[in-house]
Amino acid sequence: MKSLVSTVDLLNRVTGQFVEAQLYSGFDEKNLKDFESQWLPLLAKKLRRSTPEQLAEAQAQDARWNWRRKELAWGHALSYQAFAVEADSVTQGLMYVSKLRHSRLAGQLGAPVIYVEAIATAPWNRPGFSPQPKYKGVGQVLMQAAISLSIDEEFKGRVALHALPQSETWYRTVLGMSDLGPDPDDHNMRYFELTTEQAMKLIR
Repeated sequence: MKSLVSTVDLLNRVTGQFVEAQLYSGFDEKNLKDFESQWLPLLAKKLRRSTPEQLAEAQAQDARWNWRRKELAWGHALSYQAFAVEADSVTQGLMYVSKLRHSRLAGQLGAPVIYVEAIATAPWNRPGFSPQPKYKGVGQVLMQAAISLSIDEEFKGRVALHALPQSETWYRTVLGMSDLGPDPDDHNMRYFELTTEQAMKLIR
């Protein structure tokens, strides 16, 4: 069930103006069709024409993700929750989280976390993908939604994820997450966590 969580501001990099966007809990058919008709052709074209290194530079390492399949797999599970960001009546970002994981970080070891299963912004918003990226702030809005859900679930803002290589620096330096290093149990992707203190800094 899709419902409006809040209105948020995104920076239009082209005009330099902030625009109003909508953060939703849950997906609907519109979000999935936006992915299939607008995101997917751009990602598929980039995938066909790029080496793995070029995909990383274009911030397109998620080019094989299929958000409809994710919705089919997780959409009816109570332990999973979807979020979408829309602006200009177009889907600008998508995220799926779960409530099944526990912290690996010293000081909160074993405590429940909101785990980000998948997060992405539309291709035209990515600096490495588009020569003139459009909206800035979509990823941060989605991560703040994960933190808010963690607080609502009484997880005290704790959030965790495995990062695609293209996003490691963003999680580490922009969001200030704790980098626990490569995880041999998950394709050696780097594992990150937000502590309560780190989370509170992001939502102030």
